Amino acid sequence: MKILRKLIAVIGGLAVIGVVGAVILPGVTKNQHSEWAMAADNVNPLVKTTDVYASTNAKPVRHYIGGGGEDEYVYQLLTYNAEGEARTLTFDAQWRLKPNKFLKITAKGQNVETWEKVERAAVPHNVRQSLMTD
Repeated sequence: MKILRKLIAVIGGLAVIGVVGAVILPGVTKNQHSEWAMAADNVNPLVKTTDVYASTNAKPVRHYIGGGGEDEYVYQLLTYNAEGEARTLTFDAQWRLKPNKFLKITAKGQNVETWEKVERAAVPHNVRQSLMTD
């Protein structure tokens, strides 16, 4: 009986640590550009997938040749969600982004799942204003 109580206490303690970690971790990973931050947000069930918007006016932070010999560019862009909350995201592209365009990025925390070019009218007005002033 003693062993069962200890086992329940250990499992309960681990569950509490897991829940507390899942709640606190998104604040820790926000605006972090590491693979660890992206992976942590990707597996955290409390981090929701959201659409954010960015301007393509930033230059790539890194250029390298990929495993198949293709050009790869790494971008770090300031993004805004529909509520106007800012977040910096990092993602790869196989070509240079044209300046003065807008992107719609689907991200789960720091993990960029997809991105696509969108027309100016598709960007929420308050987000467009924030992107134009940065």
